[in-house]
Amino acid sequence: MSDTKAAGGSDRIDAITGLRGLAALLVVYGHSVDWFSLPLVNRFSGEIGVTVFFALSGFLMAYLYLGRDFTALGVTEYAIHRFSRIAPAYLFILLLSLIVCAAFDPNFVYAITGKNLLRHILFSGNVSVFWSITPEVEFYFLFVLLWAVGNRYLRRPDAAGLAGLALLAFGGLILMGYRDVFPGTFVGSKLHYFLFGAIAGVLRSKVGAANANAGGHARLLNFNALHGVLILAMAAGVVLILGGHGAAVLPFANDKAFYSSLLLALFAAFLVFVFSFPSALGNAVFANRPMVLCGECSFSIYLLHMPVIYFFHKYLAQPLPLALLAPFIASVLGLSWLNYRLVERPGARLIKAAGHLLKRKAAWAIPAYRPAPAQK
Repeated sequence: MSDTKAAGGSDRIDAITGLRGLAALLVVYGHSVDWFSLPLVNRFSGEIGVTVFFALSGFLMAYLYLGRDFTALGVTEYAIHRFSRIAPAYLFILLLSLIVCAAFDPNFVYAITGKNLLRHILFSGNVSVFWSITPEVEFYFLFVLLWAVGNRYLRRPDAAGLAGLALLAFGGLILMGYRDVFPGTFVGSKLHYFLFGAIAGVLRSKVGAANANAGGHARLLNFNALHGVLILAMAAGVVLILGGHGAAVLPFANDKAFYSSLLLALFAAFLVFVFSFPSALGNAVFANRPMVLCGECSFSIYLLHMPVIYFFHKYLAQPLPLALLAPFIASVLGLSWLNYRLVERPGARLIKAAGHLLKRKAAWAIPAYRPAPAQK
């Protein structure tokens, strides 16, 4: 997945892609476990997956862009990559949902109609899982401000730059202080996940640069032990939750209290930060091919699992027998892979090609970016 490429490099952080895949599978589990006769407990598993998505977004934005100069062309490239990342699959499934609701099933799980279509086209809808895309896109815009202020201070660390950082930090604290008041689709209610993730991205860039400066054979940090502790802790948490002790692990009364937790936001960012570093154990768990493939298809998995659940629930006996679990998982993963290969990737390539063409043409309108005339 292109989002996990190091700035200015071609290497991917496969463990981060695999972690995104795990987050998508947690969301699927959280939404599907109640439809099957499973002797398992669902306690905020879907919500955990969403918080990891948010922290990953903040991490990647900071890791990929905050070290770059803030320029008109740089922001244009950023916008092209952000739009190409979410638009193809999102708009395609939005269109299919509109057709299904209008022509076949008005009770379809994604109730997209003429009344709410424009909101969703503008990435501000709240139908089913589409709600989480709204704060994600809002953060894309907010990040441009963060990038501009941060780059201004790094280039000229004077009083004006410091004042800009102070005002930005103060505004962030105000928004986070009122996070319980904001609706869940507003970025202010989830800002702590994005910002902690962004801080983790900045730290990751600094540590990565320090490791590179230390030489090819020297490593400042070894993450094998820490990865092992975290994996064991997560496994223990899963066992406790499945054993009926979820309240001790996640003592939240409801979804709102869960998403409001600063500690969970900090942990999600820490998780992303730690597993962004290579280790044999971390790579074995998160960078194996099946997990990386799930990560590459994660957005399609997120968007398509609810329609699959809906059709299983509509046309098959209730509760769904355990024997249908394997066909259900195969349907979600298979359709997501097809959507990724036939819609997401070609759509992203098309948007990037069109965007880069427009960027090259627009560059001529900016004197600073025009190529210098050839010397005679």
